Amino acid sequence: MTSDQSPRGTGPAPDPAGSTVEAGHAGHAGHQHGVPSVSDCSEALLRVFEFLDGEMGPDDHAKIRAHLDTCGECLRQYDLDQMVKVVVKRSCAPEPAPVHLRATIMRRLTVIRVDPGR
Repeated sequence: MTSDQSPRGTGPAPDPAGSTVEAGHAGHAGHQHGVPSVSDCSEALLRVFEFLDGEMGPDDHAKIRAHLDTCGECLRQYDLDQMVKVVVKRSCAPEPAPVHLRATIMRRLTVIRVDPGR
């Protein structure tokens, strides 16, 4: 699975209650025994961009992926965050820095400063 794919590869899970997930979703109390807890949801949603960007270790990645596989509400938020990243990436094409700015930055990074008072 690449970081830009849904963990289940099927998109959002259907919501039997027909409710929607708000952007501020920080957990939900509707889970039954054997299903993710509010603290699992809070952690998953707090770390979703780390997950999307592939910036977490294999154990944490597996934990978040397992949570998304069992929690439809968090999966919907994950899908929304994934789409936001796609839109931002498409809308904000990188522009190269001007040559003189790049040269100035490189020159300043390589200057060695000597403090005569030490």
